[in-house]
Order: sequence, then C-alpha cells, then structure tokens
Amino acid sequence: MQTLATDHGSSDGDSVSQVGARAAKAKRRHQTKDNQPWPHFRLPPSFVRPEFHESENSDSEDDLPKRHRIAHRGPPAETKENHDTTPSSSILRHQLEAQSHPLAKPHSCPHCVAIAVDLRRQLARVTFRGDAWAREGWTTANRKFPLTVDQARAASHKGCAFYRYLLADDDPAYAIRNDVWGSSPGRIPFEIVMQNGRCRLYPGRRKGEFREFSLYTIPGQKALHPFLGYQLPPNLVPNSQLSFTRVRGWLNECLRNHKLCNAFQRAYMPKRLIEVTTTAASGSLCARLVTNPTPGRYAALSYCWGGDQKSKTIRSVLGTYEKEILMGILPQTLQDALTVTHGIGLRYLWVDAMAIVQDDDEDRDEQISQMHRIYLGASFTIVAAKAVTSLDGFLAPRAKYQPSIISARLDDNVFGEILAFPKHDILSDYNLFTRGWTFQETQLSTRILAYGLHELVYSCLEARHRDGGYEHVFDPPPASIYLRDTSDDPAAQMAENLDPGNQKLGRDEHPFGWETIVFKYSQRFLTDGLDKLPAVSAIAEEYSLTKPVTEYYAGLWKEDFLHQCLWQVSFNTAVRPKGVYRAPSWSWASVDGAVHGFTKERLNLKFSCSLLHVETTLVSTRNRFGRVGNGFMRLRGRMRKVLWSSSGVRAGHAGRAAEDSASRWPDEPYGFDDRLSLTVDFVGEWPKDSEVEFWCLEVCTFFRDGFDRGQGLLLDKVDGGEHPDLSDEIFRRVGQAYFGADMAEPYWFDDGVSEWKEIVVV
Repeated sequence: MQTLATDHGSSDGDSVSQVGARAAKAKRRHQTKDNQPWPHFRLPPSFVRPEFHESENSDSEDDLPKRHRIAHRGPPAETKENHDTTPSSSILRHQLEAQSHPLAKPHSCPHCVAIAVDLRRQLARVTFRGDAWAREGWTTANRKFPLTVDQARAASHKGCAFYRYLLADDDPAYAIRNDVWGSSPGRIPFEIVMQNGRCRLYPGRRKGEFREFSLYTIPGQKALHPFLGYQLPPNLVPNSQLSFTRVRGWLNECLRNHKLCNAFQRAYMPKRLIEVTTTAASGSLCARLVTNPTPGRYAALSYCWGGDQKSKTIRSVLGTYEKEILMGILPQTLQDALTVTHGIGLRYLWVDAMAIVQDDDEDRDEQISQMHRIYLGASFTIVAAKAVTSLDGFLAPRAKYQPSIISARLDDNVFGEILAFPKHDILSDYNLFTRGWTFQETQLSTRILAYGLHELVYSCLEARHRDGGYEHVFDPPPASIYLRDTSDDPAAQMAENLDPGNQKLGRDEHPFGWETIVFKYSQRFLTDGLDKLPAVSAIAEEYSLTKPVTEYYAGLWKEDFLHQCLWQVSFNTAVRPKGVYRAPSWSWASVDGAVHGFTKERLNLKFSCSLLHVETTLVSTRNRFGRVGNGFMRLRGRMRKVLWSSSGVRAGHAGRAAEDSASRWPDEPYGFDDRLSLTVDFVGEWPKDSEVEFWCLEVCTFFRDGFDRGQGLLLDKVDGGEHPDLSDEIFRRVGQAYFGADMAEPYWFDDGVSEWKEIVVV
C-alpha cells in the first residue's frame, strides 16, 4: 500500500501526471526480487503494469471527476507497522501451498490488474442493505469494468481467470446473461457491497446476472480496509499442511477447553480399525486392518457408497487385510480419509465398508448395534460431503475458485492490491445430506470435519471454524433478523446440515424431540428400504439413554405411543412399498417420504382411545432398535365408517360419513362434509376418481378456535385369514384424519352413528 500526498497546487491534469510518474518510480523501486516480500504474488518480470484511468468518453452515469483518476501502483512494499493478528506461520503456509499448486495460486494478468475497485466510503450510498435496516454496511454502485462482455470473453479465452469465472458457461445464469448482454456494446457495471463484515463485488445490472466475488486482503499485507480485515482467504488446497495444522489447532482447543464436547464424547474402541502408518523408505502411506486394537484415538468416516465397493471386507479377504491393505485397491474417498487421519496425527480410522465383515450377518448386526458408541467414541468424524460416490474423493485442489489480484482505492490517495475470490456456488443439498445412513453418523459425532465442494468446515458442540474465509458467518444470529444474512455463504449453508451431539434436533422433550428427529430422518433416502430402522438405530439407542423412555416398537416409543401414532405425510408425497415387510402400517417406517407429527402448540390433548397392547418381533435380538419381522397393536376406541373421495376440488382430503348421502351437503362440492379432512398415506394405492370405504378411529380430542376438534387414524379392514394368530377385527393404517365442528353442525363424531370397538391394527 502507498500513500500519496495531495498536490493542492496542481491542476487536475498535472496531478494525474505526477501520480503516473510516482507510479513508474515505485515500479522501478520494487523490481528487485528481494524487495518483494511475497514472491508468489509477484507478476512475471516481463509484465508492465499499465496505468488505469477513467475513460474520457465513459458511458457511466456516475464517472468520477478527473482528480479521482487511478494510477495503478506496483506491488505494495512490506510495512513495518503490521497490526495483523493472524499468526505468521499460517500466512507463510498459505503462501507455500499456493506456490505448490499453480491452479490455486493467485492469478494476475494485464486484464485483471486493470480492474480498479473504489472502496471510499464518501462515494458510497446507503441502500436497503445498509443502515436503514439497522445493518452495518454500505454500497458503492454505478462502477464499470474496463471491458465489455465481448472483450471480457476474449480475455477469458486468453487465460484471464477473473473473466473466465465471470463468464463461465456452467453458470446457471449463462443463457439469460447472453440474451441480455450478447449485443450490448457497453462495459459491464458492478457494485461493491460492504456489509456484515464482508466485502463483495457484484457484477451486472442486477444481482444474479453474473457470478460474484468476495474480496480479501492479500496474506501478509496490512489490512487495507475495515471490511477486508485480516481474515485469511479460503484455502484452496485441503490436502496441505496448512489445512492439517489448522485442524490440529481446532481439535486441541476443543480437547483442552470445551467442557460440553468432552462430556459428550465417550471412551470406546471399535472391534476393528484401519491402522495407517508410513513406510520407512519412501514415507508413503500404508494400511492394515487391526482386530481388537490397543486403546487410542481414532477418526471415523461418513460418506456415500454410491454403489458396491469391490474392496469391502468379506470373510475371504479378512486375513489378507489384517496383514496389509494395498492403497491402490481402495476407492479415492477412503484413500483421502486415510490421508487426513495421518495428516492430523491419528493412527486409526473406522470405515464401515472395511471394519464390518459385509457377508457376515452376525458381525454386521453386532457392529450396527454398536454404531452409536463408535461415532461417540471417535475423536472426530470426517464427512466427505463433496464426494457423491466412494470413487470421487474430496481432497483435490479447488482450482475452479482460483483468486485474481485486482487494484483497489481505499482513500483519495491510498491505493493497493486485493484478492478477488470467486464466490462459491451455493449447494446446500449435498448428496451426503440426503442419504439415510449418514444422518446418525453426523448427529452422534462430537467433532466434524466436513469437506465440501468449496472448503473445509469444522464443527463441534461449542465452536465452528472454516479453512480460511469469513468466520463470523458462524456467529449466533443477532436479535434483529436484518443484521446478518448468511444465506449466500456456502460454509454457513453446509454448517446448517451439521448437528454434532444432536443438539438442535434432540433438545426438545419427549415426544417432540423424537418427532423432530423422525421428520429430519424421513426426508432422506435409502438404497435398501430394509435399512429404514437400522439406519436410525444408533440415534434411537442414544435417545433411550438421554430421555425418559423405555420400550421401542418399530420406530415408536412406549411412552406417548398414541401421540406418536398420529404422524402424517404431506399429501401425495409418500409411498408405501409393497413386497418385503419392514414395519407395521402404524409405524412411520412403513412409508418412504417425509413424515411429521403434532406441533408443540397442541399440548392439551385428551386421548379417547386406549392402547391395550403393542408388540413387535425383532429380526435379530442383537439390536433392539433394528429390523422387525412383524408387529401389531390392540386398541379400544370410537369408530365410524367413512367414504373417502379421490375426485373433486378437495381430491384426496374430502369425505363424508358412510350413512350420509351427498344431498345432505348441497352447498359443498360433490357433497363432501367440510368437518372432515382425510389424508391417505399413499394416494397411488387407491383407484382414481372414486369413493373408497374406510373406518375412522378417534384417537384424541382438543379444543381450538371455539370448537371441539379431534384427530385419529384412517383404517382399512383386512382379511383375518392373513393373521390367524390374532383375534378381533383386524385393520391396517392407510392414513390419518381430522374431525371438527362448525357453527351449524356439531362435532363430527357426535353427529351420527359411531360405535366403540376393540380392534387390532397390523
């Protein structure tokens, strides 16, 4: 950074000439390599830095006066006054990693260094992003890049990283942008937004037209602006000593100071672990499978298989793996996990495909029953969010987000250079966060290292960090909803999917805590539907240790059992698979799709139905939270026959009592009773445009909005011959029902023919 004294006695033209002369003098002064403190940021020796001036015939409506013209300076000299609080070792490692990986090294060329951003506050204006909404920040608008779209496209073809990312054809807005800008002769406008402790560059006439950039101070330089701060930019090389050193620091801080984390983690050693060491000759990694390992710290891996793994442990290769596991046969994700484990300084790694003998049902059931202890006992869990399959890996350099060096003006006569980092594309729905098995793996972990498309995020019960970038996005939200917006930050978005210690989902009292867990889990997918209960069994095990619950029946707890039976699905979103049995019809595990229960506001429930008996048969007694072979519940309650309709304006929800004719409700479409709301679990199971006869079972009643209301189950009678060991009438759940009243009609169950029955629901 250089500060120039203002020449008050000169004309505008003379001032510009003097500025240019001083720029040339500064360039000569810094041509010596020894005078350049950060050689990896230096431009090639043959490069001549151009002077940048506002065009005399600029088409900007807000051009700066001549006295504000910018003469681009040489590389900033090292300043003795350095208030940077970032450890120098981190800065040095940041520079060395950039040198080792050319695609992650900051880019500089004549096209991008000609870009000059003006950060002077006196030229900024307060917008809706600013103080009017009680948020700290301002905006400088109506600035323009030196190039038009066509010129920028040509610069991109010549290798300019800045314009290549700006005009990338994989951008979702690419087609729209071409329609808008394809024939435009003007230069591309942009604005600088300084808000919430971040500084960003938004190209285009409106947000979303082009990809955006985040602005950072170059590592090792004095901060040029309060909003740039001293935060190191994102680390684009996750497989680096910089990254591993940071992680070790976070882990050591947690182990020393975090009481919640250390209280949550429990001492445990899995039956099998992969031991990772290095060879004495070459220093390359080598691995072997260890049975009954000596006590020590280990990491666990959470990832997506994405298909069968040829290297998985089966009985025929178990002996071989206990001698050596050849690194070359492992999928890339597992190789990367071993690299991280060794880089951080641990000896052991737990991976399900290797630690569980996959063709041994007894061993599989035993290990799954210990899953909660495995993840609770791990020092940290590596979450390979980036990898769609086990073949993808997650440690490749993030070359797509190579930064560029651009010019900046901080004050009337203060100039410098800053880094423009391409803003990462938002991808909150990583494939890993949509899979069923990975749900409990992240919920039960004490510490998580999540490797995404853009960066590494660390999360534990008391802290969150990222591998470079703005850390304040993890701070608790302020009182005003307008003070902080992190919806466009990929690290903050990924962190929303991480809940170490099950703090967010499991904090509510039973049964609401369990209903929240089921709601989140039921939105995920499983390759094998038979894993519906086993894939959440570890969370169920931990839930049983922290909540006042006892018996567990196919996903429902004995305590508040009827309350949990009132789960419901969004209309026409769930499927009840046919074929292999996996749960009773009254269990949410019998359907595929998001299910939810009562809200917290409905606490004053009066249960009119009685639970007489409930029973399930486990497939394996080793895991009481695992698969079931069958189950039923015996109830006594008030029932009424109903006709459900799949046609009309309320198709799928409408119905009326079986004894009522449609003529009783002439003002309602198709003669339906508006006191009823019926939702079947799986619409595709029933004929279209028809009426189907079901039974309604009243489970509970409550008072709301001045009327009596109730909720219950929608049941279908089944052939008793299929269940010869059960007496009484046998039904199966097909949906749920709401009952109500209105000004003209009484509560639905009190208006007509209803009867008390003792039934069995399978």
